[in-house]
Parts: sequence; C-alpha cells; structure tokens
Amino acid sequence: MGGGEVMTDLQLVAAAFAVSAVLAYLLLRRRAARASAPAAPASAAGAVEKAPASGAPAAVPRPPESVPFALATEEGAVVIVDAPTSSSGAPRALPKIAYEEDADADLTVVGSQEQKRPSYSPPTQKIVYDEEAAADEPTHAGALILVTATAQTDRGVRRKRNEDSVLAREDQGIFVVADGMGGYRGGEVASQLAVTTIERAFSTKTFDGPEHDTIPPRASELARAIQMANEAIFQKACGDDQLEGMGTTISAARFSPNKQRVYIGHVGDSRVYLFRKGKLRQMTSDHTMRELGIEGEGAAHLSRAVGIWPVVPIDIVLGKPQPDDVYLLCSDGLSKMVDDETIESVLAACTTPSDAAEALVRVANERGGKDNVSVIVVRVDDATKSLDPRVAA
Repeated sequence: MGGGEVMTDLQLVAAAFAVSAVLAYLLLRRRAARASAPAAPASAAGAVEKAPASGAPAAVPRPPESVPFALATEEGAVVIVDAPTSSSGAPRALPKIAYEEDADADLTVVGSQEQKRPSYSPPTQKIVYDEEAAADEPTHAGALILVTATAQTDRGVRRKRNEDSVLAREDQGIFVVADGMGGYRGGEVASQLAVTTIERAFSTKTFDGPEHDTIPPRASELARAIQMANEAIFQKACGDDQLEGMGTTISAARFSPNKQRVYIGHVGDSRVYLFRKGKLRQMTSDHTMRELGIEGEGAAHLSRAVGIWPVVPIDIVLGKPQPDDVYLLCSDGLSKMVDDETIESVLAACTTPSDAAEALVRVANERGGKDNVSVIVVRVDDATKSLDPRVAA
C-alpha cells in the first residue's frame, strides 16, 4: 500500500472520529439542557421556529426526542437542526440511495414518530433560476406557453420491483417524479402515496397550512402539496411496522401558462434539468451528505427526504419557460447511469417528448440499469402561435 493510500485512510478515520465526537458532544449538551430546563407545555410540541429578523432561513421544526444534524441553506451556510433518534437515544441513520448489484437494497433505516402533527406550511428555500422569474407576473387572459409531456418509468435491469412513481397532468401543468425507499414494499408505497396525495391536492384545490409570503402563491401551493405528501407518508408509516422508515424523493414542476412561469419543488436526489438552446443545465441541487462536505460511504446518504420526519424543508426554484425549452424530471436511476453530456445529446437528437423519454430509459438500461429509472420530458411551445384547442382564446 502506497503512502498516499495510508494518508487517505488515516484522514477518513480522523474525519469519522471528529464527526462522532461532535455528535456525541451535541447530544450530551442537549440532554443536559433538557434535564435542567422546566417542562414545556404540551401545546409547544412540534412548534416551528420563526426566521430571525436578519432574513436567515427558518429553522426546521424540532420534533421531540431528537439530536442535531446538518442542513445546507440557500446561502451555502450549514444550520444545525434536529433529526429523530431511536428509543435508545442514538441518532437514526439518514436515508440513502444505494446500489446493489443483484438484489434490492434496504435504502433507509429511519424510524417513525408516534405523535401526530398538525399540517402547516413547510420551510422553503427560494431559488431564482431565471432573473425574469424573480417577480411574479400578473395572470394574462390567455396562455403564453403550451406544454406537452411524456412520462415513462421502468424497473431497470437489476431491480426486482419498481419503487418509482410518476405523475403527468398536462391539463393542470403538474409533473412529479418520486423515487421511493424503505425496504420491502415501503419504497413503492411511499412514492405512490406521494404522487396520489399531490394529484388530489391539485384536483380538489385543497392545500393544508397557511400560504407562504416569501414565494408566489402557485409555488406555495406546490410546497404545501409536497408537505401534505410528507405527512401522509409519515402517518402511514407510524401505523404499519412493515413500512417504518419509508420515504421518497420528489422533484415536481408546476407550469403556469398564463403567467409563463414554472415552479419547481425539490427534495432528495431526483433531478430537474433544463435543455435550452442546445445546452443542458441542472436546475436542482442534490440533497445528499456529499453536498454538505461528507466524503466516503456516507456521502450517498440523503440529507432530507419526503416522509421521514414530520416536516420537510423544500427547495422552490422559480423559472420562466421559453418556447422550445425542454424540461427533464428524472430519478437518479437515470442520472447515475447516464452522464449529462449524453442526456444533452439525446435531447438534442429527439424531436418529441415521447421519443426523448423512450431513448433516455433505453440508454440507462443499456449502461447497466442498476436502479429503477423514471423520466418526464416536458416541451414548451409558444401558445400564441399554436392552433392547439387546449390554448385559451
């Protein structure tokens, strides 16, 4: 073994020891504070901390019996918030996406909380992708853009089950990719429950919790629908031991043709890409421990997922779709099998969303197909030049 390899191993051991020491210190400090503090009234359980006046992002709600974990903010800072613990008081592992060569992996060991929580607006991180989208335009009398889409999900080559779920509602401009996790049956249940809950929220125009005042109303509805999915998964897992710890990633896009806007809600490591003028760009950031600076085996663990805890922080990306834009929503079964350059080439070569979706799934499977792969390809056209009967006069 070379000297460089020895140093790498020593550095990994030192880093692991340092992280363990910090977590142990924070846990002991928190327990000491609880022991000396007066008991909080029952009504305070699950309260959401307000954002400080300085404009810093709101802290994630603190569930009882929890220990600190790190959460990256929009500004790049790392905020210490709380994660659930096991009955012994030890931190539960964060969910992760992992590959097994010839078997389904148990993708998460995060447990459930028994206390029911009321629905409310989740904390959001606002990200402006297109500068023109910073201001929410007034609603026009007619549509400015037209979106057409194709969704496709595939079990892949190695997996025994498909734990991905997709939702594509052109009539409502709602598109969702959910990549479930949680062992036997759990991942499939979580992802399907997520898309079903989101679809029901928009179909009935029912969104739990108060509206956000920092993001546009339509973006707030998307965020609250995702939180409704989070609560539905969390509560179902609480009532079924076989589903304990299940969760899902979500990448969702809501198009507003009469505003020429797209609102993207994102949790986990599924992705949303934009293919514009021949160039592919990733619009979302993966919520993994790697993005928080963790290296080694733990880097693939998710730093957040839908349904794992009572409340989930959600990235909200604001964009202004242009004619000929192509948006791609996908699970990591695509992004881990196919590099961005190849995805760009496929989108450039395909003339329809249907052709592109089929080609992307095929390439992912040809390159190993280690995971379920799901894609939604959305094309944007100029509605003012379209004869499509869906376009309002």
